[in-house]
Amino acid sequence: MIYIQTISGNPTVVREPRYAVLFRTHVWDSFVERQFLRLRSMIGNGDLFIVANNTSGECHIPEDLPCVAFHESDFRRQGLEFGVGGNPMWYNVDYALYFFADKYDQYDYYVLFEYDVRGNIDFDRLMNDIHRDGSDLVGLTSGGMFDKWHFYKSCMGLYKEMDLTKTFLQIGIFSRRNVGLLHRRRLVLSEQFRAGILKNWPHCEAFIPIETKLAGHRVTELSNYLNVRRYSHEPAYLEEDTENLEENEVVHPVLDRKRYILSTIRYEGRPEKFFLPGSSFGKRLRRLPVRDYFLPLIKALWCRSRTLATGLLGKVSFFSLTKTREEF
Repeated sequence: MIYIQTISGNPTVVREPRYAVLFRTHVWDSFVERQFLRLRSMIGNGDLFIVANNTSGECHIPEDLPCVAFHESDFRRQGLEFGVGGNPMWYNVDYALYFFADKYDQYDYYVLFEYDVRGNIDFDRLMNDIHRDGSDLVGLTSGGMFDKWHFYKSCMGLYKEMDLTKTFLQIGIFSRRNVGLLHRRRLVLSEQFRAGILKNWPHCEAFIPIETKLAGHRVTELSNYLNVRRYSHEPAYLEEDTENLEENEVVHPVLDRKRYILSTIRYEGRPEKFFLPGSSFGKRLRRLPVRDYFLPLIKALWCRSRTLATGLLGKVSFFSLTKTREEF
């Protein structure tokens, strides 16, 4: 298809970009399915696929839905390193992108869309605008001091201080040439990592924007196209609170009740605040039935008490008690 674009007052015929939206998940249940169906309703001329991490063997996608499933071992066979233990697919979210693009290389743009994002987006218009701007990467640059970031050290010895940046990629939009660039760079760095030349493995939120910019590719802010005022790591939003979104608004994270409770408690870190009068943490939980949050809250309080007790026992003097660890 084509559309008309006006350049310097002169109408020009431009081909609409071919794009694929990759609904990224590692689980499948009624909530995730609702999220998928909502996303499907926003896509016109593009193609939608579920890209599922089925390393656990428990992510069962209905057979009538378009799905590309992968296992962590698939990337080992391709020569890609993980750099970390634990949850390498979270640390390297771009690997799902390479896996898909290797099978479907006909698209101009690839959109990574996490299962806990909800939006009110006209995707055809969005992708036309991005194509018009010649963007290779669209994401949201994260604020704050880079050296305060938990994964700051993952970039040490690889990038210059002046090049350091990080991008929030719960929605990440990539041109085909940028996917190829990033994949090639990951393979090169994997060889260096195995050889012991590279000591640290860059987190995807830094690797992707830094490598894109160093290659001279065009990076554009997601906020140029969408309303991102409620798009961040936290706080979480209840699914039922996001029924009426503004035009072009995206929200993250959007969760069902069970996930919302667990996320709210985890990000608070100090569950004893539940008992403080006027506590926003307490208000967020008390809006729900006690039976829904009682056990997760009790478990968090127990873990918190053990953390504090361990910290107290490790102190040398009474006056150091004020510096007890507060991590949950």
